[in-house]
Amino acid sequence: MDYTHGMLCGLLGAGPALAIFFFLRAKRRAWIPPLAWWLFLALGTVVFFYGLSHSTVPSFSRRITAVGKAYDHVDREIHNGYHHNTVHGFRFVPERGNPINLETQIIFPYWDTPAIFNGQSFRVVYLDDDQRAFKNEAIDVEILSGRYAGFHDSFDARPIGKWLGIPIGAALAAFGFAGLKYMKADAESAISADDGDVSYT
Repeated sequence: MDYTHGMLCGLLGAGPALAIFFFLRAKRRAWIPPLAWWLFLALGTVVFFYGLSHSTVPSFSRRITAVGKAYDHVDREIHNGYHHNTVHGFRFVPERGNPINLETQIIFPYWDTPAIFNGQSFRVVYLDDDQRAFKNEAIDVEILSGRYAGFHDSFDARPIGKWLGIPIGAALAAFGFAGLKYMKADAESAISADDGDVSYT
């Protein structure tokens, strides 16, 4: 997934998680053991990066499956401030239908060597949408011929799919990070609150 959409998905999970964290207040958070905060952070980080590396922007667009030959690999940069994403594009000539320019996040073997890349047979599943950041994005590609026949890679674009790992992971990681950051202050605040509750007769 590209940087901008990845960060937006992350904020979708981190924002509510932090709101819940501060809603609990120090006295309740002080009861949570340090190990739990570390587990939240570790599990959230793993889930976040899994979702980020295995998904693309979810889409309801029509999926088209075709077999054909690939030619003319090119790279295009998407710049977002200090960050950028590399878009891999190629011309796809299906066995039936007209040639179409596809873009993808998938990195092919020897994509920069025309003598190897051009003319390979691909089985491609792509999104029928040229308004995305990745135009007509190929989300599932298998090489059927040539030196690298059998190569296969894919990115999940289902509306309810692996991308959900990004907000879920961000929520868990943000909750754990905040817990570790405020752990000492929460403990001190809880002790002060207990001392203030002591009554003398």
